[in-house]
Amino acid sequence: MNQAVLGLIGAGYLANAQHLPNLMFTPHARLKTVCDLNEEAARKAAGTYDIPVVETDYKKLLADDEIDGVVIVTREDMHAPLAIDALEAGKHVYVEKPLADTRENCEKIVAAEARTGKMVAVGFNRRYAPALRKAKEIAHAHGGPSNIHYRMADSYHYTWGKDYPPGVRLFHETCHIFDLFRWFCKSEPESIYCVDSRPDDEIVVVKMKSGCVCSIMSSGYASIDTPKEAMEIIADEGMIVVEHFVEMHTYGWADAEDTYRFKGHAHPDLDTVYRWVFEDLGAEAFRSFHRNWVRMVWQPERHPTDDAVDVKLAKHFKDTHGHAIGYHVDKGWVQALDHFAECMLTGEKPDTATAREGLIAERMGEACKKSRDTGFPVKTDW
Repeated sequence: MNQAVLGLIGAGYLANAQHLPNLMFTPHARLKTVCDLNEEAARKAAGTYDIPVVETDYKKLLADDEIDGVVIVTREDMHAPLAIDALEAGKHVYVEKPLADTRENCEKIVAAEARTGKMVAVGFNRRYAPALRKAKEIAHAHGGPSNIHYRMADSYHYTWGKDYPPGVRLFHETCHIFDLFRWFCKSEPESIYCVDSRPDDEIVVVKMKSGCVCSIMSSGYASIDTPKEAMEIIADEGMIVVEHFVEMHTYGWADAEDTYRFKGHAHPDLDTVYRWVFEDLGAEAFRSFHRNWVRMVWQPERHPTDDAVDVKLAKHFKDTHGHAIGYHVDKGWVQALDHFAECMLTGEKPDTATAREGLIAERMGEACKKSRDTGFPVKTDW
């Protein structure tokens, strides 16, 4: 199979948790080069994933004529300069969300994409989650969504987001759902209203131009063993409930199955049996698996054991791939990367979020912040 040749910039936490292992499963892409200012981190990634070239200067990566596209997995404040330099070097760009750290920098990337004619894909991977794609198909077969509620609740405030300034979760996490609503409804936002009980603990209501009203419970104060995401959709004479990407129920339609179940996400560092268990047993299997993983790896003090094997396993998993706790379910990571690579080869217009759509997600975050600060809905007339 013909493959697009990629370089990856940023060999830190997220790259090792997601992009590096995921690129092992993308048939349309081959990763040639990994680049990081930390040479030790880059060499470790290269050794783990059999990547032939290591660089510490990203401009050397961009100077390689064999490389077709660049995957950017760095701090948000580096997204814009790296993406623009890559576009101007003739490379397509897949950049992690958010597109950039400010609206002005998002606009610069949009302009560079237009100027160079190269493709920008933003890492809003939920567009490619099998459960959400199936839900969208069924909803639009029955008049389209009229009411959507999305829950996104995790331990952000206590764990991975604790070093971020208060109130920015809207921009670097809830942005996923802003993009998802536009993609799912096939519509643009008309107005946004946001209220909070404390920083990063919010309810957001988005009225779409299609007429659909969408709400988000976005909270960073849940416990680490909470199943993070669920989605409920109302369409004509029926309803869809998606439980954390592994199980979906439909109500009211004879032409849809009552229950759909979806395999977990493949990860080379983990026992893959859970993938098939999720497909067989669905949400109950995920809840049990997830909770017991947390008990063993993250909260052993709450579930003490004298079993030497359990103690040793817990230490091993936390030391080696504790990062994988959030990535057992299929949120579309691999499919989004592979689609990006396939579009580079075929010239087709991608279904991934474009730079413009990354900018829209940023502006939706700004509208939420304005609404949260003023107490009034904000019209999205841009």
